[in-house]
Amino acid sequence: MIELDNQEKRLGVIRLSNLLETEKHLITLQAESEEKFLTELRSGHYTLESPLVVKNPYLINPLAAVVCFNTDEETTVQITVLGKAVEGDLTHTFAAAQEHVLPIFGLYDNYINTVVLTLGNGITSQVYIEVAELDVNRALYCHTSPEYFGKDLMLISSTTPLIESAKTVGFDYAGDLRWVITNKQSWDIKKLANGRLLYTSYRTVQKPYYTVGLMEMDFCGKIYKEYRLPGGFHHDAIELGNGNLLAASDNNFNISVEDYLVEIDRKTGKVVKSWDLLEILPREEGNAGDWNHHDWFHNNAVWYDKATNSITMSGRHKDAIINFNYDTGKLNWILGDPEGWGEEWQKYFFRNVTKGDFDWQYEQHAARILPNGNVFVFDNGTYRSKSEAHRVPPDENFSRGVIYKIDTEKMEIKQVWQYGKERGSEFYSPYISNVDYYGEGHYMIHSGGIATYRGKHTDGLGAMLLNKYNEEHIHLTLESITVEVQNDEVKYELKVQGGNYYRSRRLSLYDETTNFSLGKGEFLGGFGVTPEVGFKVKFKDIEGGVPSKHNVSLVLEEDRLALRATLREGSEVFLELKGEKESKFYSVPTVVHDVTAACVSFEEQSDNDFQFYVSREGLSGEFKIYLNIDNNRYDTQLIAKL
Repeated sequence: MIELDNQEKRLGVIRLSNLLETEKHLITLQAESEEKFLTELRSGHYTLESPLVVKNPYLINPLAAVVCFNTDEETTVQITVLGKAVEGDLTHTFAAAQEHVLPIFGLYDNYINTVVLTLGNGITSQVYIEVAELDVNRALYCHTSPEYFGKDLMLISSTTPLIESAKTVGFDYAGDLRWVITNKQSWDIKKLANGRLLYTSYRTVQKPYYTVGLMEMDFCGKIYKEYRLPGGFHHDAIELGNGNLLAASDNNFNISVEDYLVEIDRKTGKVVKSWDLLEILPREEGNAGDWNHHDWFHNNAVWYDKATNSITMSGRHKDAIINFNYDTGKLNWILGDPEGWGEEWQKYFFRNVTKGDFDWQYEQHAARILPNGNVFVFDNGTYRSKSEAHRVPPDENFSRGVIYKIDTEKMEIKQVWQYGKERGSEFYSPYISNVDYYGEGHYMIHSGGIATYRGKHTDGLGAMLLNKYNEEHIHLTLESITVEVQNDEVKYELKVQGGNYYRSRRLSLYDETTNFSLGKGEFLGGFGVTPEVGFKVKFKDIEGGVPSKHNVSLVLEEDRLALRATLREGSEVFLELKGEKESKFYSVPTVVHDVTAACVSFEEQSDNDFQFYVSREGLSGEFKIYLNIDNNRYDTQLIAKL
C-alpha cells in the first residue's frame, strides 16, 4: 500500500519515484470521458428503447447529460426535456444520423427528469435521468412570465467561488436552476456566432484573478478550444466580424495590469494585434477613488464599433470610458467627469447639455456603443465623486444602467435614459455588474455586487470582504439583482443571495445554432518561452529540503510547470531547472502589488502567497528542480520530465 502526502492526494497523483507527474488538463480529462462512453456505445446494443445515458459527461455540468443509441437507418431525433410545468419544456431536433449522441441540457437537480425522444418517423421513447441535489445558491425570487421570458435562461457568473455554493448558474423563467458550471470560473459568458460559449479558462496565471486565456465551450461544459495568451486574460472579450477575438490582457505584470488589449487569431490562437493604454493615456491624471499605481486603469470592458472602426474600453480606476481608433490607436474621446485631468486632456471630454437629471458615471463597468451611437454602461457610482471630501456614503448611494447620447463633432453629451437610481442603495454595487441591449427600449441591468455588513451597505467589494471578514461571514450578505426593462416597464427581476455575480447574460440552451460535436478539444496560442535570468546566480547549498514554512507546491501541467510558495515579500527567489549539461534560472517575483479591486476571488491567498509558471515551450529533457531563496539553494528532490 502506498501512502500519499497531502500534496499528492490533492493532485490525485500516485508517485512511485521523485519524478514529477503531469496533471491532466480538463480538455484531456473530457476526451477520456468521451472516449469511454463512445467505446461503450459502440461495443453494446443501445437502441431508442434502451439508450446509454451518461450524466455529467464532460465533468463540470451535473445538469447536463448525453443520451446515446443507434438506429438502423439515418433519422432525425427530437428531444424534449420536460419542465416541471409545460412552460419549462425544452425541445430541439438533431440532424439525421445512425449513431446518435445527443446533448441534454436544462435538467433539474434533486429531481427525476424525463426526456422524450422522437424519431423522424414518429416513434417515441422516454428516458429518466435522476440528478442529486446540488449545493448551489438559489433564486430568492424571479418575477416574470413565461410569455415574456420564453425558454431562455439567465446565466450569472460567480465572483465568489470560494463560497462553495456560489457557482456560475442559469435560471429559467420560474427561477428554477437549469444550468451550472462547477469549476472555479468567472468573468463574462458570451454566445459566439457558431453557437458555442466564450468563457474564461479555469487556470490562473497570476493572482488575484488573471487566467490563462479563453475557452470555447458548449452548454455541456465541453471545451473545444483553449486560447492561451502570453499575458493572460481578465474581465471581458468579444468576437469580431472576422471571427477573431478582442480580449483584455496584460503586457508586463511587473509594470502594470489591466491596460492592454489583444486581438486573437481564431484559427491559431496567436496574438495578431495589440494596444497598450500606457501609450494612449496618462497614468496619474483623473484618478478614481480606488486608483493605484500598478492597476492604474483597470479595464473591465471591450467593445468594437464597426460604424466608426473604433474600440471602447472602460477604466474603472479613471471613472472614464475611452474610445480610440482600431487602426491607429489614436484617442477619439473620453466620457466621464473631467475633474483631475490636465488642460491638454480636456479637449477629449464631453460637455453636458442635458436639460434635467444628469450624473456622470463612476467606477463603471461593461460600457458599449449602441447601434445608434449612444453609449450604454453600468454606472456603479462608487463614491460618486473624484474628491474624497465629497464622497457619497454607500447607504445614500445608487447604481444604475445609463444611456448617454454623444455628439463627437460638438463634444456634447446628454443623458437620455437610466434605471436604478430610483431604487437607491438596495441596488448599489460598488463593483462588477453589467448591462445588455436587446433592442431600442429593451434593456437588461445587472447589479451583481450588492453587499451589506451587519445590515449596512458598504463600499467594500464582496470578493475581498470574504477575506476581510474571514471569521464573521454570518454578518456579511452578498447578493445580486438582475432586471429587464422594456419600454420603461420592468418585465423581469431575479434576485440571488449567497454570493456576488460578475455579469448576467440571457441565453437559450437550444436554438438553431446549437453546436455539439465529438473529438478532443484543441490547445491554441501559447505562453511563449519563459525568459531566463541573464546573470549567474550565486547560492549556498542547504541540506534537508525546502523548509516547510514555504509551503512549496510544484505541479507539472501539460503545457507549463507551476510553482506556488509562501515567501517573504521582497526576497530574492530563483527557480532552477538543472539539466544534464546546464541549469536554467528563472526569477520568481515577490513584489506585493496594491490590490484595490479584486473583482473575483478564485482562491484564498495572503500577500505572501506567490505563484510562478514556466512555459514548457522550448524545454526538453529531464531537470532536477531547485529553489534558491535569498542565496540559499534547496533541493526539492523532484525531477521534471519536459
